[in-house]
Amino acid sequence: MGKLLSTALAIGALTTTGAEAYLGQIEASFRSPAGADTRGLARADGYLYAIDGADRGAVYRISHDTGSVYNWYVVQWDGINSGLAYSEPLSYLWVGCVSNNVVYRTRPLTGSVYSSWNAGHKPFGAAALCTGDGGRGTTNLFIADYYPAFLFLHRLGGSVVGSFPLGVSSRYDCAFDWRNNVLWRGGGDYIYGYTPTGAIAASFQSPAGNPWGLAYYNRRLWIACQADSYIYRVHCPKEFFAVEPASVGRVKALFR
Repeated sequence: MGKLLSTALAIGALTTTGAEAYLGQIEASFRSPAGADTRGLARADGYLYAIDGADRGAVYRISHDTGSVYNWYVVQWDGINSGLAYSEPLSYLWVGCVSNNVVYRTRPLTGSVYSSWNAGHKPFGAAALCTGDGGRGTTNLFIADYYPAFLFLHRLGGSVVGSFPLGVSSRYDCAFDWRNNVLWRGGGDYIYGYTPTGAIAASFQSPAGNPWGLAYYNRRLWIACQADSYIYRVHCPKEFFAVEPASVGRVKALFR
């Protein structure tokens, strides 16, 4: 299934010119209510969703600025969870379970399960292929595996549209940046941006080690780091300048 990805992805390319901005610059941080095992993030409807990857883990609906918890619930199935995505216009929260390879379509406020399907691989990361913030205009879902490291594009009913190999293996979540047409995913202590063909277009150092959870919204990335149990909000501009990290102390950016 290697060659990919339907014309839905062939819209624009990552830009490296334009107004000056710093990819990966930390804007805010707060402790995750899911702790060090925060294995998925999704940002939509004014909130940030975070999932605890433990067996029968919890989903938290929290402030995207402070991490304050508005409500939470335990998922309705057994198994280890990894990967979270939000889709519009019907407001679904998609959760990957790596214990049984199943992706669950749930109600965001309660966790009630609408439907599920077997991905045919480990769903370690999830992101909506969309045309706007908060999953608006979702047409398909990205579901990332670990080994071999592949990214699969699934229809909302579960069937696979295409796939491509990822340059870096990881068990981390992913997030789709529709403005730049880039899929962001953690690997090691870095965040990598993949083009629609699977090439690494950009990368920057994660604010802390093991960036397990990832979400994109309005030129920002939220990154949940296992190393310190914190969620960081970092800058993710529409246009990037390839600046030397040493030139500005707060800049953690490496471009390829």
